[in-house]
Amino acid sequence: MDALIELVEVYGLWMIFIITLLQSLGLPLPAFAILMVTAAFTPLAPTDIVALMITGAAGSLAGDLILYSAGKRYGTRILGRLCKISISPDSCVSGSSDLFERFGPPALAIAKFIPGLSTIAPVVAGVYRMRLSLFGLFSLIAAILYLGAAVSLGALFRHEISSIISALSDYGKIGGLIIAVAFGLYLLAKWVKRKRLIRQFNIDRVTVSDLYELIQEQSGPVILDARPADQRTRNGFIPGSILIGDNNLNEIAERFQRNHEVIIYCSCPNEITAARYAEKLRKVGLKRIRPLLGGIDEWAKSGGRVMFDHIQQTGR
Repeated sequence: MDALIELVEVYGLWMIFIITLLQSLGLPLPAFAILMVTAAFTPLAPTDIVALMITGAAGSLAGDLILYSAGKRYGTRILGRLCKISISPDSCVSGSSDLFERFGPPALAIAKFIPGLSTIAPVVAGVYRMRLSLFGLFSLIAAILYLGAAVSLGALFRHEISSIISALSDYGKIGGLIIAVAFGLYLLAKWVKRKRLIRQFNIDRVTVSDLYELIQEQSGPVILDARPADQRTRNGFIPGSILIGDNNLNEIAERFQRNHEVIIYCSCPNEITAARYAEKLRKVGLKRIRPLLGGIDEWAKSGGRVMFDHIQQTGR
């Protein structure tokens, strides 16, 4: 943190632009905290505040436009790539989708304040093919609100922030090391939890060929779709599958607890979302539930039939 603040002091607005740009692209830089500290330690005149806001907003908007363009060009494939590097990919993507369904374009302003969603939301907006003018407007509003909150808090709590920074400075490198270790342990705990879940279901996955054979049987399996509702609408679904979410988890468990075969799928690498829902369903009573290896992407690639509302694509 101290090193970044020193860079801001030396390079001024250029460094603010770079920091807000890189944070918008997903790099874990504490832009909000840096702006707060800058406002707390530097007596800002009205012209300085305007310059700071314009520069930060430009960097934030530039990063959002890059992510928006990637989402518009590559569609859900870019979400898959973000899934691979995210600590909580399913919650980020589903959270962004839920926000857009509830609030529309203004959701961009809300997502800016939520870690994880702030990076995913512009990509989802591109996947939804939101109008560029509309995206640019609300992305700019989001940046101004975000930066304004940081500068305002810095100015308002000037003395408290100075005291905290002074206390950390007294501890020197040990204080910084404590913060770094605590953050590292948090990331490690999330990573270990995710890896344990993936390992748990690795030996219990069903392949597309196995699923196709199960479908040919007289009883057939129950197939659950663990993706957000908008992905099901836009990208299609496996015929006969049922949408599952936290709101109908217990209902589905009660309805299908006597079924011998329950298959659940998603579209995220490692089937992490499907595995998490499988774990939840097992806790509430379902015994025989397995994630589909490769999810709906592997199903479609193998020639499996995909449905879009009432329109059906040909395949197996």
